[in-house]
Amino acid sequence: SAPSIIPTPRTQDMSVGDDEPTRSQFLSEGGDGYTWEQDYDRSWENLVNEEGGIAQAVENAARRAKRLRKEQQRQQKDTRAIRRGMHRHMFLVVDLSKAMALTEVDLKPNRLAVTLNVVESFIREYFDQNPLSQLGIIVTRNSRAEKLTELSGNPSRHVAALRAAAAGEGEPSLQNALELARATLTHVPRYGSREVIVVFAALTTCDPGDIYTTIAGLKKDTIRASVVGLAAELRVCRALSEQTSGTFGVALSEEHFKELMENHIQPPPTPAKMEASLVAMGFPSQLGAQVYAMCVCHKQLRYGGYTCPRCSSKFCELPTDCRVCGLTLVSSPHLARSYHHLFPVPNFEEIEANMTPDQPQCYACLASGASLSSLLFACPRCHKHFCFECDTYIHESLHVCPGCENQGASGT
Repeated sequence: SAPSIIPTPRTQDMSVGDDEPTRSQFLSEGGDGYTWEQDYDRSWENLVNEEGGIAQAVENAARRAKRLRKEQQRQQKDTRAIRRGMHRHMFLVVDLSKAMALTEVDLKPNRLAVTLNVVESFIREYFDQNPLSQLGIIVTRNSRAEKLTELSGNPSRHVAALRAAAAGEGEPSLQNALELARATLTHVPRYGSREVIVVFAALTTCDPGDIYTTIAGLKKDTIRASVVGLAAELRVCRALSEQTSGTFGVALSEEHFKELMENHIQPPPTPAKMEASLVAMGFPSQLGAQVYAMCVCHKQLRYGGYTCPRCSSKFCELPTDCRVCGLTLVSSPHLARSYHHLFPVPNFEEIEANMTPDQPQCYACLASGASLSSLLFACPRCHKHFCFECDTYIHESLHVCPGCENQGASGT
């Protein structure tokens, strides 16, 4: 008979081998937690028993987190005096496909509601910081692209049109949206920048042809395309932004979404091959509220408005281009506010309040003592001290250092 084969019992080794991960490999350098836990801000561990109680401690922790976030954003901005364009022509492409209507865990209540709020804030801030620029909105859904608004300088019109058309359905078409934006941007003047910003939420795009041919056309026409993704990184979106000298980013949260959009408020650097040119501008006179005349923009009889200094045509809003003689119509405040991008305020240096020889005081709001936070910011030019609130206001709204202006006015 065939010999029976009896398997030899083997001892199960429960020890961890050299090629298997151990718990110590996943610990952070400080040994106080796992490495993946470093991505989260343990705000409850930073609370201390302060004089105002737990409410005051929470408020101070929130202010510290806000200050840190603002400083990180400011350090990323380019404050060099480089050549930038004051005339910007931008199309904002918004994905209104069914991917926007999904109730995801990343953005609540859904991506569409958050996108509308972020885009509305971006549009108003864009025109506030770039009063001579123009913007238009394109939406993509059902494998098509639709131009909601033409290039204009009226933020209320753009916001109203976007909210009226907000409905997620179908699949997006990135190629159709880019071709529609390219057809309009190729006819704008060469002295103005041509930009496209895409807010994309889907993981697919339904295109009628080769999208890389469209990307090559955008690059040829010097159209800068940037993408803000809401789901994940797509190779076609990365290629679009890289080949057209744009930027690409995926929003990790609503706050990060706002930061990615705010990065496009500052005008991008002008390409080196673009030659400078003189632009004729007209400063129209404003009509009284009792004057009733036909406006060229709406072709209706309306009160008030502005008249072109060359052909006396009436328009309802500024800035705009005269449709009769082609003259660019602006106001003097618009022109003055556009220069702050060319000469930005330098980043202030952070200093401790107890390091100052005298009693610390904010040069702008004159706050001192208990009303002043523990941190101050010093201008590297005039060496004046400012609190966090005034520092934020100077860099985000005023765009002028009060200490430098006072020294220049007094001749010191």
